[in-house]
Amino acid sequence: MRRGYTLFEICAGLLLVTLAASAFLPAGRSLLDRMAVVAAREAVAGLVAEARVAALTHGGARVHLASGPWRAWAQVGDSVFGRVGLEEELAVTVELSRDRTATELRYDALGLGQVASETLRFLRGQAASSLVVSAYGRVRRQ
Repeated sequence: MRRGYTLFEICAGLLLVTLAASAFLPAGRSLLDRMAVVAAREAVAGLVAEARVAALTHGGARVHLASGPWRAWAQVGDSVFGRVGLEEELAVTVELSRDRTATELRYDALGLGQVASETLRFLRGQAASSLVVSAYGRVRRQ
């Protein structure tokens, strides 16, 4: 009665596992890219919602997005809250409308936007997702 495996059997098993893993690797990477893009989009959408609520209670608020590396944060007066490191934490970059590298979304005491509409496009690998913030401050996911 024989116990264990031969070297040839172990090598053949490892070869099969490696081939199977290499077949699923691109699909897994694509899934991770899509998940990171959606996470970044939802983080910014949540930040906008928080800023609108803060604007109602404090008389105004702002949401900033800036590159180098891409990050987003909300601000009431001099107080900053809700920081999101899009490029550092999620490895996601952002394309803004009109090829800008930074933007500021302002909300008044009624929670309404005070700027023109803004389209934010989140990118990582082949994955992309958009967030449109209307002039009134409403958010639409695309």
